[in-house]
Formats: sequence, C-alpha cells, structure tokens
Amino acid sequence: MRRDPRAWARACATALQLRFKSHFVSVRAKVVSLLTLVGGVLIAVSGALTVYDFNEALRAQMEMRAVGAVDVLTLAARRAGSLEEMEPVLSAITGAVTIRDAAVAGEDGRVAVSSHSGWLGQGLRGAAVKEAAIGRAVPAGTLRYLPGYGKHGGDFIIGIELPRLGKSALAVVRVDADLLAERISAQAWTRMMWLTISVILAVLTVSMLIHRVVVAPIEALRRYAEAGGGAEADVAGPDDEIGIVARALSDSFQAKRDGEDRLERLAATDGLTELGNRSFFKSRLGDEISRAERHGGVVGVMILNLDNFKDINDTLGHDAGDQVLRRTADILKGCRRGEDVVARIGGDEFGVIVTDIKNADDVLQLASRLVRAVSAPFRLGTQELTQGACVGLTLYPQDGRDADVLVKNADLALSRAKHEGSGACVLYRHELHLRAIERNTIERDLRVAMARNELKLFYQPKIDMATGRVTGAEALIRWRHEERGFISPAQFIPVAERTGLIVPLTKWVLDEACRQNREWQELGLPKIGVAVNVSAVDLKRTDLTDTIASTLIRRGLSPQYLELEVTESMVMQDVDVVIGTLRRLRGLGLGIGIDDFGTGYSSLAYLKRFPVKRLKIDRTFVSDIADGRDGHVIPKVIIDLAHALGVMVVAEGVESADQYDMLRDLGCDEVQGYFAGRPMPAAEFEVFLRNSPAGRGIAQIEASAETADRTADDASRGSAA
Repeated sequence: MRRDPRAWARACATALQLRFKSHFVSVRAKVVSLLTLVGGVLIAVSGALTVYDFNEALRAQMEMRAVGAVDVLTLAARRAGSLEEMEPVLSAITGAVTIRDAAVAGEDGRVAVSSHSGWLGQGLRGAAVKEAAIGRAVPAGTLRYLPGYGKHGGDFIIGIELPRLGKSALAVVRVDADLLAERISAQAWTRMMWLTISVILAVLTVSMLIHRVVVAPIEALRRYAEAGGGAEADVAGPDDEIGIVARALSDSFQAKRDGEDRLERLAATDGLTELGNRSFFKSRLGDEISRAERHGGVVGVMILNLDNFKDINDTLGHDAGDQVLRRTADILKGCRRGEDVVARIGGDEFGVIVTDIKNADDVLQLASRLVRAVSAPFRLGTQELTQGACVGLTLYPQDGRDADVLVKNADLALSRAKHEGSGACVLYRHELHLRAIERNTIERDLRVAMARNELKLFYQPKIDMATGRVTGAEALIRWRHEERGFISPAQFIPVAERTGLIVPLTKWVLDEACRQNREWQELGLPKIGVAVNVSAVDLKRTDLTDTIASTLIRRGLSPQYLELEVTESMVMQDVDVVIGTLRRLRGLGLGIGIDDFGTGYSSLAYLKRFPVKRLKIDRTFVSDIADGRDGHVIPKVIIDLAHALGVMVVAEGVESADQYDMLRDLGCDEVQGYFAGRPMPAAEFEVFLRNSPAGRGIAQIEASAETADRTADDASRGSAA
C-alpha cells in the first residue's frame, strides 16, 4: 500500500509541532531557547567577521610585502641595461622571508628572468597578462593581484619601465601567504575567542536580566495560580503589567476564598436561628470525639425536642413557630457553657454537645436546666404560652465512639423521652437499641405476613347477662410467626401505627370480619354483631366512613351487625374531629363502643356528646369487684352513669362466677372474658355459636384448660387493627 507523500509530510509536521509544544511550553524554556538561538547567531556572525578580517589582514600584509619588493625591482629596472641584469636583484628579493619568488616578463608576457627556474620561458596568466597581450600594458607603478596564479596564491604583477632599454616589462612577485597566514591566525583565533566569550557573557547577562524582570515574576504568578492563591509569596511587583495582573489575580483568589468561606458558613448554618445545622453538628461532634480520644474525657450528646410544635404552626401560624424556634435557640445559647456546641438539627430539634463532664449526672443536670428554661412561660403577641420539651441523652465513649452512632443513640433516647411525656430527660440504654432492632424486625416481618396472608382473626363472645345468649363477638387479630410463634398485638400494632401499616391492616380486618359475619348468617347461625377495634390513626382518616360503607356493601352485611370500638384516651384527642367522625359512622347504622372506659379521664361533658352505644368497663376495675372490699364502687358508678345516658355497659375481663354474679347484681348488661368464652378461630367460634347459644357451660369447661393462655390474650384483647 503506497503512502501519500503529502499526508506523510503533514503527519511529520504535526508530530514535530506536538513535540515542540511538549518541550517548549514554559516561558523559561522559550526564553532560554530564544537566547540560545540569538547567542548562536551572534557567535556565527562573529566567526564570519573574524574570517573576513583575517582575509583582509592577510591581503593587506601580502600587498605590503609585494609593494616593498616591487619598489626594489622598479629601482633596479631604471639602471638595468638588459633584463638579465635584473637577475641578481630578483635573487636578493627572494632572500626576504616573506617573498618566495620573483620574475620579470617581457611585453609578450613570457618570463625572461626569474628566481624560480621553472618559470623561465612560461607565459603569465590572468587578466593583467590578457590586457598586455591585446596591447594594453599594465601601467607602470600599478600593482595588481593575480588570483589563482601559482600554488600558494599571493601573486602580484606590476608594470615597470626600462628607460635604458626603451621598453616596459612586467614584474611578478609571489608572497609567502602561508607564512603570513600563520602569523595572523593566532591573532584571529584570539579575537574569535574574545568575541565568543563576549557573546556568551552578554547572553547570560541578558538572560539573568530577563529572568529577574520577566521570567521569575511570571513563574511566581503561575505557581500562585496553580496553588489557587494559597500560601504563596507576594507576587505583586511594581506597577508594571505583571504587577497589575498579579494584583488582579490575588484579588480574584481572595474574592473566591471569601465566597467559598461564606458559602461554607451558610451551608453549615441554620438561616432561621443562626445556629449550626445538622452537618455542622456532626462535624463538631467528630472533632470533640477526636479530642476526647487523644486527651481522655467524656462527651455528652443531647437532642432536645419541642412538644407539640406542629400545633403552634397550625394554630398560630408559621411566623409564631419561627419566633418559638428563635426563642429556644437564644435560651440554649444562653445556657450553654464555654465549650459546649448548640445546633438546630431538625425542624423542632436542637442538638447540644457537652464537653468537660465527668459522668452522666452532669449531663442530666444540664438537660434538666435546659428543659426548665425552655418550658418557662412566655408571651407571644397577645397570648401567653408554655412550650414543653423533652431530651434524649447519650455519652462518649460509653454509648458509642462514632458521631453517627451517638446521634442515633440520642434519637433513640429522645423517642423514649417523648413516650414518657413532656419534660422527660432520658439517658440512652442498650435496651433502647434492642427495642429499636425489635421494632424494625417486626415491621419487616409484618409486611411479609400481610403479603402472605398469615394474619388471622379470632373471635371472643359477648354474653347478654339477662338472657345468657351470645349477642356479639369482638374480632381480635392474631399473628403466628413461622419462627417465633404467636406475636402479641401489643407488640406489632404500635409498630403498624408508627409505620403506616395500620391503614391496610384495618381495611383487611374490617373486610374479613364483615365477610365472616355474613358467612355465619348465610349458614343460619344467630345474627350477632362483630366489634372491630380501630386505632387513633384510623379515626383521624377522612375516608374511614367511605371505607366502612364500601366494605359493608361489598360483603352484603347490614351496618347493625358491625360495631367499632375506640379507646377512651383516643376519643379525647381532637375531640371535635372525633365526634364528627363518630356521628357520621353512627349515621351509617354502626354501633360505637368506648373501650377501656374509666382509664382515660373522660370529660362528662364530652361523654354526653359522644354517639356511643356501649361502654366497656376496663378489666382493672372488674378484677377487684368480688374481693369483698370497695372494688364494686367504680363499676357501679360507671354502670349507673351509662344507663342514665341511655348507653349499654359491657364488662371485660370476667374470669370467675363471683365476678359474673356481682356484675349482674350491679346491673351490667353484657360480659366478656374467659368465663364467657376465650378468643377462638372462626371455625371454632362457629361451633361455639351453633352448639351453645348461652355459651356459659362451655366457657366454664374451657376456662380451666385455657388458664395458661389468659395473660397473653387479655393483654392483646384491647389492641386491634
């Protein structure tokens, strides 16, 4: 395959250009290359001038020697009567050191007499001889150079007059050019050496000057630019171009550093409270941990959370909420000690790093002081408020040696503090971590169980005390884990509420309870109502009424056979909203029951407004009703109050005949418990409902056999999906 010569030439040119650029990119390299080139040119010019001067000096020396010899010949020619008389003179002339040969030729150009025997009879060559041959003789006294004549060069010719002979002749003198060149060359080499040294010194001087004035400032400017304006010498020189560029570059880098510092401060600062943010908090915590690790010591991590802060935003507006946050930040900054760090790490959460402490008591005292300061009454506009708070605490190195671990442990402690209530200060314990792991495990397994339909409903009967007949049942959710066995609803229902799984779980319980009740009715069994527990999360949902209505329609169940049970403490949260929801549900024809009545401190004014059908006396009051003391007082008051309001009463947790008889004497309407019947799967409850309408005899037989199960089932009876 033939290569295109032009393409090959372009490729070579490109390669040379790239190679040149790769080697000559810096100013220093370019200046050195330029000065080297200039020095080389100057040395070459010096050499040419030396050679020219050498040739001119040699020519001058040869002419001077030739003129001397010619003068002697001219003088001898005036006295000579023939050309042969000139021979002794020629011999005398050639005796000089620098004259090699001499000769006299006639007008025809042929040598007549000569100090060199080989010249005799030969014709002369050159322009002067040609002029003589054509009748133009060399003028007398005119010395001419014969180039190329002879072996050594340096031949000169001159016309001389022979007065006594009446004619003219040509005199030829050969100067020893080699000898004269040897004498002059030493001077030429000396001159060349000094010129070269002078050029080198001049180039070096100019190079040093350029380096100091141009190259060094530019290189310093380059280093300054590469360092990004870091710790570098002052590159701003005099007010020349480089100095102006250097100052402009320095100002640019300073502006850039100021901007980066400002952005870094903004990135690490909370704009509302001007405290550090979460990233700043974790960074400083890492620094304090490193310091404590080097010098020993304890570091406390505190997370403070404001109670019900969302209510302030919802009721007073976000501007009021911002004022509360700024007030809290000011309080924390005012209460901190010298080296303590305060930051806002969340919406209504503040973090405090406590240093120079000896033990946990120091941190707890500081936390209590902060909570008291934050909880002090204050005026916000025209209103006087009291903002509560709680604190989670953890310590380095006892609870962790990493910033992320310590913050996580403080969050766990804070979660426990929120559960204990306003003003709580909880120190992290390992059990909190185990509980968190347990909750995460339950959440994961619960999702799997719901996807695999592993949850089941058990039904516990309610007995009418007047007739002894089964009037209803409470649907209780059960979860049998394939590895851990039965898991109590008291464990997984709170997890479901916290993670949002309670919503699909409630829908499933409602649907399954309605389906099962409709199936029992189609089998000809007595029509009873089934009660389903709903959580506070369900009760606040706006679509709860529509969900229940669509479930009843889909399963073909009359609303009178479905009852919802809510706890007393639940209905006391957002009372007006809850009352509206309960009235809509009651309007569908559903029965509403209040569970665990007597434990939630209900307001009697609100109780009159609740559209409830049943009140359930909590088991804690039923357990003491037959002990012969005053255990019957509270159940009696609840029963009389409910009957006065036109509400039925159900006593739960009935486990003995004495309790049953006492409740009947007090006027209780229905009972529920192991004495009446334990929670049973759907198939077993169907047999119970079919064969034992009263349910009491079977309940007594089963009570002794199921005594070991009562505690777990009773604990979960009040929990539901």
